[in-house]
Amino acid sequence: MTVKTTQTIAPGYEPITGYTLEKKIGEGGFGEVWLANAPGGLKKAVKFVFGANDARRGSRELKSLERIKGVHHPFLLTLERFGIVDDRLVIVTELADGSLEDVLKRHQDRGSCGIPRAALLSYLHDAADALDYLHGSYQLQHLDVKPGNLLLVGGHVKVGDFGLLKDLREIDHSVIGGLTPIYAPPELFDGRPCINSDQYSLAVMYQELLTGTRPFTGRTIAQLATQHIHAAPVLDSLPAADRVAVARALEKDPERRFDSCKDFVEALRTTRGRDETAIHTSTKPSIRTRQEAVEDLPSLKSGKAMVHARVTGHALVVAVGGVGAECLHELRSRVATLHSACPLDLHSVLIDTDMHTIHAARLAEASDRIPPATILHTPLKSAQQYREGRTDHFRSLSRRWIYNVPRSGTTEGMRPLGRLAMIDHAKTIDSGLRESIDHLAAVCGDRIPSVYIIGSLSGGTASGMVMDLAPRIRTILDEAGLESASVLPLLSTVSLQGNPHQPLTLHDSFAAISEIGHYMLPENSYPGDSGVDWSGVPASRNPLRNAYVVVDGDHALPKSGSAAATMVDYLWADATGAGELLAEARRSDQADAAVLAKPMLRSVGVARLKCVRALEENLLAPAAARHLLLRWLGNPNESRQIAGPTTERLRKRCGLDIANYLDEVKAPFGQDADNIARNLSEMLSRLSVQEIMDGPRITRLLKEKLSECDVLDRLDRRAATQMVMLRREVSVRMHDGRIDVTSSMQATEGLMNWCSAQVQELEQFRTDLREQQTAVRQQLCSNTDLESEIEAAEKLAMMELNLIASEMAGEQLKAFAKRIENLHATLTKMAVGIAKAIRCVPGDNRDTENPWTEMPQEIQMRFNAVLENLHSQTASPWLLGPLRDAKIEWDEQAMATDLVGKCLPVVENVIDAHRQSSASLTDSTTSSASVLTQDSDLTNTQAIPDQRDTNTAQLARTGVCETQTFEQSQNGTSLWNEQTTIESALRVASPPLLQCGGRQRLLLLVGSESDRERLEPQVSSAHTGSLTTVVIPGVTPILVHEAQQIPIDNVLEQLELVSGGNTQVSKRLHARSDVNWKE
Repeated sequence: MTVKTTQTIAPGYEPITGYTLEKKIGEGGFGEVWLANAPGGLKKAVKFVFGANDARRGSRELKSLERIKGVHHPFLLTLERFGIVDDRLVIVTELADGSLEDVLKRHQDRGSCGIPRAALLSYLHDAADALDYLHGSYQLQHLDVKPGNLLLVGGHVKVGDFGLLKDLREIDHSVIGGLTPIYAPPELFDGRPCINSDQYSLAVMYQELLTGTRPFTGRTIAQLATQHIHAAPVLDSLPAADRVAVARALEKDPERRFDSCKDFVEALRTTRGRDETAIHTSTKPSIRTRQEAVEDLPSLKSGKAMVHARVTGHALVVAVGGVGAECLHELRSRVATLHSACPLDLHSVLIDTDMHTIHAARLAEASDRIPPATILHTPLKSAQQYREGRTDHFRSLSRRWIYNVPRSGTTEGMRPLGRLAMIDHAKTIDSGLRESIDHLAAVCGDRIPSVYIIGSLSGGTASGMVMDLAPRIRTILDEAGLESASVLPLLSTVSLQGNPHQPLTLHDSFAAISEIGHYMLPENSYPGDSGVDWSGVPASRNPLRNAYVVVDGDHALPKSGSAAATMVDYLWADATGAGELLAEARRSDQADAAVLAKPMLRSVGVARLKCVRALEENLLAPAAARHLLLRWLGNPNESRQIAGPTTERLRKRCGLDIANYLDEVKAPFGQDADNIARNLSEMLSRLSVQEIMDGPRITRLLKEKLSECDVLDRLDRRAATQMVMLRREVSVRMHDGRIDVTSSMQATEGLMNWCSAQVQELEQFRTDLREQQTAVRQQLCSNTDLESEIEAAEKLAMMELNLIASEMAGEQLKAFAKRIENLHATLTKMAVGIAKAIRCVPGDNRDTENPWTEMPQEIQMRFNAVLENLHSQTASPWLLGPLRDAKIEWDEQAMATDLVGKCLPVVENVIDAHRQSSASLTDSTTSSASVLTQDSDLTNTQAIPDQRDTNTAQLARTGVCETQTFEQSQNGTSLWNEQTTIESALRVASPPLLQCGGRQRLLLLVGSESDRERLEPQVSSAHTGSLTTVVIPGVTPILVHEAQQIPIDNVLEQLELVSGGNTQVSKRLHARSDVNWKE
C-alpha cells in the first residue's frame, strides 16, 4: 500500500494515504490508538505498534494479523488494512463505541458493583460466538481475552486486538510475552495454549464484570501465575447458581472445561438446577433458625357473623413502575371482564419511566370496557441535559446520580434514579394525582373510598418514588376532604433467597426497607422536599406505617407464589367486600409499648381456591392433548400423497437449483455464455501458442482464478444459507399447521433423492464432456491452421471450465445431502418422541376415539378452537425446539404433562361457559347471568371471580360433577399457579417474611355457606393455628394469611446475609442524601 513516512504521530498526520489522524483515543506500553478520518468521510481506528519490523512485539502482532486477515465473523472486529510505516506496525480497523472495560466503569461510577447480568450474558454470548468460530473453523486462539479487548459496536460485542493470536497447529506455542496475567489460563504460563484457553479467560472476566471482583487476587505477575497454576478460584462474590459453571470453566486441566465458550455461556444462562440461590459461605446462622416460633393471633370474633351482600365501592390504585403496571393491567382486565356485574368502581394512576410500559397501558385504553387510567410517563433526561439545566430542585439527591444517567433513559434498577425522575416530573405527577383524587371525591359521595399504592421495592422506579409518593398522596387526600380515606401501600420485594440474575435487586430492597423502617419511628416525620414544594407529613399520618411488603416467590421453584398475584388478589378482596374484615385483621393486638417502638413490617399471602371437575378435566384435557400430538405426528398415508409437491415447494423456497451452483462457479468469468467466452479468450490471448496447446496449463489457470475468487467459500456460504432457509421453512410450516413431522420426514427424503439424482446427472454430463474434449483434441491434431487451433483451444477451455464447475457443484450437493440427512435424523427423533409422548398422556390412550364427540353440542363445537389454543401455547417449546437446537433432549413424560396442564384451564373455560349458559336457561332471575353466559375467550384463560356458589342447585342440574379437590385459579399468566390440595394452597399463602419472626392469622373467605361447610374442616385439619372463616356472597374462595409485627431489623439481617454482607452497595442506593439513614 502507498504510505507516507512522517515521523511524528499527531493530529493531521496521514500515515496511510487518505487516513488522517484526528485525536488519540487510547494508549499503552506497546503503542497508541487514534481516531482517523478515512476516505469517504468514514471514521476508523488506527493503531500504531511501536518497534522495528523485526522487533519481538511488532513481529508477533504482524504474524497474528496475517493469520486473521482472511477470517470474517459478525462479532470479530473488522480488520481493514495493515502494514509497516516508518518502522511502526500500522493497523486500520472499524471504530468501536467503547469496550466492556468502559461499560464496567460506568456502572461502578453509578454505584453498582458491575454490569447487570442479563446485559453481560448478551455481551458474552457475542464474544463466545466469535471465539468458537476462531477455534472451530481455523484452529486459532485469541489468548488475550479481557474487558478492554471486547469492543462495543452497534450494541453488540466484537472481539478485537489479535496481538497474541495463535495457530494451534503450529509446533512452537510460546506466548509468554505480552499476555495479560490477570486473565491468562495456567497453560499459557507454560507456553502450551489449547482449544479451551480463551474460555478460562472469559470466566475470569465474567466474575469481574458482574461483581467487580476477580477469582484470583494476586497483584504481581509471579503471584498471579502461582494462583492460576496452583490456587483454587475465590467465587464467593458470585451468585450461588453461577459458581458451578464458572468453577468448571476455571479448571486447571483444559480437558475438564466446557467443550466450547458458547457452552459455558449457555450454562450461565440456563435456570435448571438453580433452586438454591442463597449464599451459604457465611458462618452466620440463618434468620429462621435463631427466631422464636411465629405466634398465632386469635381468630376474629366477628368472623362468622359477617355475612352480607357486597356493595359496589370506589378504589383509587396508584401503580408505580413495571410491577405496578402489571398489577394494574390485571385489575383493569377483571373489571372489564365483569363489566356491569363488577363490584368495584376502579380509578387508577400509572407512573413509570419506561416507555414500553406506558405504551402497553395506552393500548389497553382502546377498549371501552377497560376503565380509564391517568397515565404519567416520567422519563429520565440525558446526563448532558441535566448538566445544562437547573439543578437547584435536586438538592435532596446526591449529584453523582444526576450526572450518571444511563443512555437508555431508564433507571436500570437503581432507585435513586427513580427518585430523580420523580423530582424532575413532580409537577406532572402532582397534577395527575390531584385530578384523580378530586374526581374520586366528587363521585364517591358519602362513601369512603379505598386508596392503594402498588409497586416493587426491588427495582428503580417504584422503589425510588414510593417513599415520597405515599405521604404526598396522604396530603392531597386531606386537602380534598378525604381525610378518612385509608392509604394502603402494597409493595413487593425480591425473594429472600435472592435473584442471581439480578443481584442489584437485593440491595434495592435493603435500602428501601431500611427507609421504611426509618419512617416508622414516631420521631421521624416525612420531611417533604422544598425543591418541588412538597410539604412534610407527621409520622403518625405517613401511610408507610401500614405498608405491606410481599415477598416474590423463588423463580427457580415452579410452585412458589408470585408477589404480583398476591397483591392483586389481596387488593381485590379488600376493595370488593372483605374490606372491613381485613381492616380488623390488620389492627394490632400487641400492647407492649417497647415492641411497638421498634419498626415492624406487615406481609400477607393469598391462595385462591376453585373447584376442579374430575370428569371433564380428567377426560377432555388429556384427549385434546393426545389429538394435538397425533396432529403433530401426522398420518403416513396422507403424507405420502403430498410428499412430492411438498418436496418441490421446499426446494424452490430455499433456492436449491443445480443451475445456481454452476453459475456460482463460473461467475468469476462472467454472468452469461458470451461474457465467459470473451474472458476465456482474453485469458488465452496472453499465452504463447505452446502454452495454449498445453491442456494442463489451461486447467491450472482456471483453478487459480477460481481460488482467487474464493468460489469454494461462496459455495459453502450458499449451502449454509440454503440449509438455514430449509430449516426455517419447515419450522414455519409446522408452526402454521401446514405440515406435520411425518410429512417433513418424507419431504426431506425427497430432497435427498433429488440431490442424488442431480449428482448422477452431473457425472453423466462430465462423461459426455470428456468425450467431446477427446474429439476436439483429435481434430486439433489433424489441423495445422493456427486460427483453428486457437478456436479449438477456446472450446477446450470452456469444456474444462464446465467440467470443473460440475465437479464442484456435485461435491456441494453431496455435502448438502449430508446436511439434509442430519435434518431428517432430527425429524425422525421428533417422530419417535411424539409417539412416546402420546403413550404418556394420562387416560385410556384411545388414539381413534374422541370423548369430545360424546359431549353436548356447544362443547363439541369448541374442540378445534381448544386444539388451536393449545398448539399456540406449546408448539414453540416442544414441536419446534429440536429444529432450533438438535442437541435438545426431549422428556416425553414432561411433554405430555405440560400439554395436559396447559389444556386444563382452557377446557375449564369451555365447561364454565356451558354451565353458565345452562344455568341462565333454568333461572332467568340470576342478576349476573347476562355477563356470565358469554363464552370464555379461548385465547385468554383469565378466570372470572366465581359466582356459581350462590346457584348450587342450578349447577347441579347441568350434570357436571364436582370433587373436594381445589386449585388456585388460572389468570392468563404464570402468576397464578395451580394448587391441587389444601396443603399446597397453605404453603403458597404462607408469607416468606415470617421466617424473620412476627405474628400470624389465617382467614378463609368463601362465597356461600355450602363452601364454608365444605372447606372449613379441610383447612382446619391442615392448619394448626387459629382460623377465621367469613362468608361473602359471590366471592371466589381464598385463603388470606396475614402477618404482622415482623421486625425490620431481622429482615435487613436476612437480606444482608443473602447479599454476602455487602451493605456498601445498599447504602449507595438510598434515594435521598439529606436524610440521616441509620442502619
